[in-house]
Amino acid sequence: MELLGRNKTSGLTLLEVLVAVAILAIAMVAILKANVQNLDALTKSRERTTASLLAASKLAEIEAAGVANWGESQGDFGEDYPEFTWQVETTSTGVEGLEQIAVIVQRSGGVAGREVRIEEFMLVE
Repeated sequence: MELLGRNKTSGLTLLEVLVAVAILAIAMVAILKANVQNLDALTKSRERTTASLLAASKLAEIEAAGVANWGESQGDFGEDYPEFTWQVETTSTGVEGLEQIAVIVQRSGGVAGREVRIEEFMLVE
């Protein structure tokens, strides 16, 4: 007795197996691409967070030492964060004794426009 029109030696044909493998391959490529994008986003987020913390730290250092001791300067963070550089810009506000201080931190050789910039107004003594 035949079951639903199939003979006794029913099974998967080569074409069915190839279609299943092709579908699986397409799904795997999509999953791998999503993982690569997630890793890239994680790396950018970690870089930005580190740069933000370093900029805040440098701004606190400037505030503690006094704005007059810094002026326009730049440097790096030494052995702890050798891949990051900092730059300080001061701008006169037109109000006597008040300066606008900008600390810019970026990754050495990084992409332009991906730096972190923190600005603050400080009194110059």
